Amino acid sequence: MKLIAILLSFLAAAPAFAQMTVDQRTFDFQVLASLYAKRYAPLQWKREAVNVDALNIAPWLTRVRAAKDDIEFLELCAEYVASFDDGHTSFNAPGDLLAYTGLSADIYDGKVYIDSVSRTLLPRARYPIEVGDKLISIDGRPVDEEIAAIAKLTKLANPSSTRRLAAQFLTLRPVSVLPRTVSLGETLEVEVEQADGQTRKFSIPWLKEGFAPAKIGPVPSPRSAAVAKRLDGEEDGIRETLLRAWNRNSRWKAPAASKFARRDFLRERDGDEVDGWTLGWGARPPTFTLPTGFALRLGRSTADFHFSGTYLSAGKRIGYLRIPSFDPPSAAAAQRELAGEIAFFRQNTDGLVVDVQRNPGGGCHMLTAANYLIPRRFWFFGEELRPTIGLIADFQYTLDLFRDFRAEQWELDTIEFQLGMIKTAYSENRGMTGPIPSCSLTFENNPLTDATGRTIAYEKPLIVLIDEFSTSAGDIFPAMMQDNKRGPLVGTRTTGAGGSVSLFDTGFYMEASASNTNSLVTRIEPRAVQGYPTSSYIENVGAHPDIPLERMTVENLRSNGREFVAEFTRIIVDEINKVAP
Repeated sequence: MKLIAILLSFLAAAPAFAQMTVDQRTFDFQVLASLYAKRYAPLQWKREAVNVDALNIAPWLTRVRAAKDDIEFLELCAEYVASFDDGHTSFNAPGDLLAYTGLSADIYDGKVYIDSVSRTLLPRARYPIEVGDKLISIDGRPVDEEIAAIAKLTKLANPSSTRRLAAQFLTLRPVSVLPRTVSLGETLEVEVEQADGQTRKFSIPWLKEGFAPAKIGPVPSPRSAAVAKRLDGEEDGIRETLLRAWNRNSRWKAPAASKFARRDFLRERDGDEVDGWTLGWGARPPTFTLPTGFALRLGRSTADFHFSGTYLSAGKRIGYLRIPSFDPPSAAAAQRELAGEIAFFRQNTDGLVVDVQRNPGGGCHMLTAANYLIPRRFWFFGEELRPTIGLIADFQYTLDLFRDFRAEQWELDTIEFQLGMIKTAYSENRGMTGPIPSCSLTFENNPLTDATGRTIAYEKPLIVLIDEFSTSAGDIFPAMMQDNKRGPLVGTRTTGAGGSVSLFDTGFYMEASASNTNSLVTRIEPRAVQGYPTSSYIENVGAHPDIPLERMTVENLRSNGREFVAEFTRIIVDEINKVAP
């Protein structure tokens, strides 16, 4: 009996030992904050633009010390990083647990509607929920309250993007983004208003994959804690060309491990091409139906990177080119594909619709696209960099490599000058460089020409479609098209994720990770946008449409975008008519 009593006493005490100590949580939070103190480029901009000081962690430490358990602590870490209002920064809790229902939702006309239903997981006979049904409540809580609670952990630079992203997580819960996913029950209780005006309640099972700890696990604290030196972890393989060496740190894409995490499990079950939480985010085909008579060119084969085709309207031949991301599996193959398509469009269209809606960004394929779409000398973006020892070493390596390959003197002088800027900024307290060109050694880029000197870029009228989930390079590319006055932006304000991004391990005890914005992308000249200081930054501000056009309406949801397509078609026809003889 005495042995049983001792065992029971041990088991009762075990959960307490399975939590991090207050000191361990405090230490890990300070490690997390130190990442941004050292590396976060937009620190001063966030103070000016959104009144957020990432270095003022005293209030956060008070909450950390008062956290009741590890899950509350992880949520505080996520809330701290989300408070930056930055589409590139995110805290990723340990574990890969994913809970999903077979439903997805988004915001249309300001309300939350179901926009996809997996009939494999939710057969209609048992769950007569339809696309276009309005979501009223989640687990008995009004849907707007649930969105507000989720948004605290998943904020983006654009408030509209924030709310839409939170809507995705009503029915899909990754523990890396929402740590309390580990404590979900067996079912999700939803209340919907259907097309006939009746409200119905459904109990939908949560399907769960992966693992995540409810508690971080017991570990002793060292008596004299010493912070281990952290390694960058970035790949440093052999650079095949000098340009690749120059661009190796160029990454303007929402990190895959962030709040935009992938949901490939839906593709496995239903065969749908769904890459992100938002329907169609990063997907090759558009989320709307193109007009009757649309002749598909690219997009039928999984080997195609772009999606393209042509159709007629008002006697005009319209080309449509969707760039799903700026991160092709093969940059060379994507360039060849784009070159062939632009050659066809030059001969066979009167105007072109370029679609970068729900584009998650990527790398320098955006300069390739600009080269084929801007038929004259044009300016491409720069970046203000937050220097680190690693960045100095990278630029020194690049300079040495250019010397070894006997590059032209102007190239050596350019890199040496930029290296000097970085070293000077590093010597200053949280110094930042001036703008440094990206994807090219210079800001100015010559138009593409053939062997005879003739321009091979598209010269006819075009428009660029954008929305709240045109992200990172998906923000930058339309901003550059706008700065170079190539054609009007049509749609809604982009996400406002204007910098390059890297992912770092953070927290020695909690085994989490966090992403960081390393730079601030700059436009050709400052812009005054209501709600923000006048600046040349894309961060928070985003790219704004020249012609506003709303895609997220209930009518468009239920008609597969019929009104939206008709309206952007009218706009491109108008652009064609402006230059028609």
